[in-house]
Amino acid sequence: MFWRFLSTAIGGVILVSAQSDSRAADELIVPGVRVGPVTRASTEISLIELLGKDAVQQSVDLGEGFFQPGLVIYKDDPSRRLEIVWNLDVPAHPWYVFICRIDLTAPPPCRWRTADGVGMGTTLKELERLNGKPFRMLIWGSDGGGNVASFDGGALASFDFDREPWNSDRLILRLEPRTDAKGYDLPKLSDEEKAEVFAGEKTVGSSHPVLQKINPYVAEVTQIFSPGGSK
Repeated sequence: MFWRFLSTAIGGVILVSAQSDSRAADELIVPGVRVGPVTRASTEISLIELLGKDAVQQSVDLGEGFFQPGLVIYKDDPSRRLEIVWNLDVPAHPWYVFICRIDLTAPPPCRWRTADGVGMGTTLKELERLNGKPFRMLIWGSDGGGNVASFDGGALASFDFDREPWNSDRLILRLEPRTDAKGYDLPKLSDEEKAEVFAGEKTVGSSHPVLQKINPYVAEVTQIFSPGGSK
């Protein structure tokens, strides 16, 4: 009886270990749930124990000169790099997870993808196809310009930024238009076309003729685990 119990216990440990190793190695984004091994329940200790030298304590740039203590995973691999900002829990858990974030005019090759294949570089037209219908996004003159606001009940609705409850965990996709080496739009837009998508505070449908013309791509992917939030 003892040996049967011991065998079962060891088998359970091996299964849990194998699942942990598998999650550490995968490159799957599950919107609002996890980015590879990083979940809302993760801690600095748990991730360092799981990933070893691939997890490094480092301040994370929040923009406008603000930095927050965090953890960087796969620091030297732009195609896998994750930057984690901690919340104020004790112990702290992930708040923001910035995915393959790097200061380039075009996104780096990024291996993190959702099961649908959404990730850095996915175009507006590809998002429409995967969603099964047009979606809504904030134009670039708005706060949060380029962010997808809602997939309007389509197949990618779990990605929605503008959804209830307000403190839901969510995946933010920000689109950017393509530019040449001098920063000019590709393709070239008239002043009237620019005014349609670069001025004012509003959301527009992805079917808008100017958006269809420029076909912007996903340039930022960020997982947010809202403090006290839910999936």
